[in-house]
Amino acid sequence: SQEPAAADPAKAPEASGYPTRPVSAMVAWKVGGGQDLMVRAVANHFKNYANGQPMVVTNVDGGASVQGVVEYKGYEADGYNLLSWATAQTIKTHMQSTDYTVEDFQPVCNIVSGNPYILVRTDSQFETVNDLVEYAKANPGKLTIGNSGAGGGNHLAALQFCIATGIEANHIGYEGGSASAQATLSGEVDCSVNVPSEGIASVEAGDLRMLCLLAEERSAFFPDVPTAKENGIDVVNEQNRGFVIHKSVPMETVKQLEAILKQVSENEAFIKQATEINMEIKWMGIDEYTQSLKAEDELYKEIIQSNGLGDKY
Repeated sequence: SQEPAAADPAKAPEASGYPTRPVSAMVAWKVGGGQDLMVRAVANHFKNYANGQPMVVTNVDGGASVQGVVEYKGYEADGYNLLSWATAQTIKTHMQSTDYTVEDFQPVCNIVSGNPYILVRTDSQFETVNDLVEYAKANPGKLTIGNSGAGGGNHLAALQFCIATGIEANHIGYEGGSASAQATLSGEVDCSVNVPSEGIASVEAGDLRMLCLLAEERSAFFPDVPTAKENGIDVVNEQNRGFVIHKSVPMETVKQLEAILKQVSENEAFIKQATEINMEIKWMGIDEYTQSLKAEDELYKEIIQSNGLGDKY
């Protein structure tokens, strides 16, 4: 006989049976972008570890992620609504005044990460990244660096590179990363800063070349490409992608979500899917992701303020 034990649905998330219904995940960008691909790959495997409950993906595009985050803030803080978070969203809170900051949310976990790289044409005069730096020092402001739009992750990574090397360059923004890689290919700019998988097809075709990766260590995807650090340039830039949730959600529920998502991140089929979209698994749990977001927040505040970017400061 059926016991009337679960009569109070409000207590459901606290019970060990969480989740008892579908969990929604908000993507603050359109379908098909990097963040959307990552979240949908997670959703493919979520129910295997979540009592058979699916992850339902919602896309709200607008204002370079602002519209989706604002809408998410109005969702019920019941532990069944996740917000996917990317480094670009942290940057956005410093480029303009937004109704939220990173600290308004409870970090759950980071899933994947990608590092920007510097692309040049295969026939470029710059054989190494140090050639590029020497040229820029000898010709202040003459080097042109393409990016995926002013104030975006690629632009900020390029500025971080310029600050570290003490060079002045002319930053040219395009409508997205693929367009900036194309501009490098056509010779419109000397180089561009891109993230996987922007420009990869041209690299594979032998028309573009990666000078360096702004990473702590070489990538399994591009083992022959040196890091900037190997060339004596201390720049590491990470474009992380993970999940946050409303701050008022009980920590017990947050930990249950963390446990589910950790299992997804270790699923072989998920890892294969992430690899196919050139994303490296970079698991960070609640504590580590909280520290990482804090450091990311401070880094971009400093770069944006000191370069007089955006209209917030």
